[in-house]
Amino acid sequence: MAEHFDIYDILNHNTTQDNVIKMLFTHKQIVAVILRECLPEFNGVPLNFITENCLDGLEDADYLIGDKTHSNTGIDMDICIHARLPKDLDSQVGVIINIEVQKNFYPGYNIIKRGIYYGCSLIVMEKETVFADSNYDNLKKVYSIWICLDVPLDKANKVIRYGMAELCPIDVTHGVHQIGAAYDLLEVMMICLNDKSKESGEGVVDMLRTLFSQRLSREEKHKLLKERYSITFTQEKQMKFDYYEYVKETSMKIGEERGENKIIKTVVTNMLLQGKSEKDIQATLGLNASQVRELIRDIQSNAQGGATGHL
Repeated sequence: MAEHFDIYDILNHNTTQDNVIKMLFTHKQIVAVILRECLPEFNGVPLNFITENCLDGLEDADYLIGDKTHSNTGIDMDICIHARLPKDLDSQVGVIINIEVQKNFYPGYNIIKRGIYYGCSLIVMEKETVFADSNYDNLKKVYSIWICLDVPLDKANKVIRYGMAELCPIDVTHGVHQIGAAYDLLEVMMICLNDKSKESGEGVVDMLRTLFSQRLSREEKHKLLKERYSITFTQEKQMKFDYYEYVKETSMKIGEERGENKIIKTVVTNMLLQGKSEKDIQATLGLNASQVRELIRDIQSNAQGGATGHL
């Protein structure tokens, strides 16, 4: 049994990669490093202050993990976090952060354009959730952060930012960007990683390279993350690993021909029989609230329609 919750421990068991990645970003210490190193609003703020005061929403898996039902745009985002700003803790939402992990750097379209589209969608979603009527002054800034895992070596270990700037009508080649200005509402960020690069990155690049490295052992990752960033993986995360291992074992018993949905329903059925709540199921399997409720409805419907027992 694994000692720590770690992405490559789980990936080696051929479980769902996207859900594992989403689970990693429910870890406040990991997100806190990204905020402090990448967002000027958090620059220089102690990591423990960020985890204790700015990331309330990370404890609600449905709030965190992308869900099409949260948007009238139909976009299924990986991670969407509402964070408080260190200088304005009274405000429930200070900034909105979308985090996407991109395995293919050339998916057939320009990732930057997709990031802009996601950022614009987040701004649209603020209507009637963050502000109402025509109170546009209450708009919050959004960040779409793309963690690219396998970029070309000449682009590796860099953080590239794209934002809005004020341009002089005469000389449009030199824009000025002012943090907090009326137009400072959208920024797209590319964090470019390559595990084979010999150059060592700093800050968030080094942390993410360590986290996603395929060369380092689980023990080496845990040691580096703990020493450099005070990131540890607790027994609570271990529980999630146990259920992923159970998914693997269950899939072998059921057989691939029955499909992934059958496997997930079996796992959910067993969790319900063990007295697990909907929130437990969401957090453990990386599902959102609507997906869990739909699964439970199907399971209960099948049980009432002639199954041997009722949940």
